[in-house]
Amino acid sequence: MALKPDPSRRPDLPDSDPGHDRGRAALGRVLPGLALCAIGAGMWVLAQGQPAWLGGHVGPGLMAQLLAMGVIGLGAAWAVLCARAPAAEAPPPSAGCGGETGGPAPGLSLSAPALLGAVLVFALSLPVLGLILAAGLSAGLAAWGAGERTARALALTVAGLMALVAGVGVVLLPPTAPLWPGL
Repeated sequence: MALKPDPSRRPDLPDSDPGHDRGRAALGRVLPGLALCAIGAGMWVLAQGQPAWLGGHVGPGLMAQLLAMGVIGLGAAWAVLCARAPAAEAPPPSAGCGGETGGPAPGLSLSAPALLGAVLVFALSLPVLGLILAAGLSAGLAAWGAGERTARALALTVAGLMALVAGVGVVLLPPTAPLWPGL
């Protein structure tokens, strides 16, 4: 005897409400930005333990507070932009960082060693080369590892960072490290 399905019992069907699916997808898109905002808020709370100004001079907490506010701002911008973006279709299973297609995307296989090397180069070259040249050297190494496609893009990245470091170091903050090599 074959069992017949009971018409009074509905099988468990997935939620087919399209509004619910859109809301869930939008929440999934904004969560990384909101997580970054939460990390920035935690950084800001921790930075409040250090004074930003000491008698008219820059205190040890100023950069930590500015960095925390920057992280909060970036997280908020990321969340807003992702919330406004249309829902993207799911990528094919072979797309991504490796997997079935082989290794990482071309030009990015050395990104992690280059970034770690840039931090090491900056720390070791700062006392010898000064802040501006050490920042330029480490930015060049990190940009190369990140896969800057052309020499022009690499040069613009390095020049822009060196100008930013020089501007901040000379105009905004009294430098605690030498800006140029001690010749």
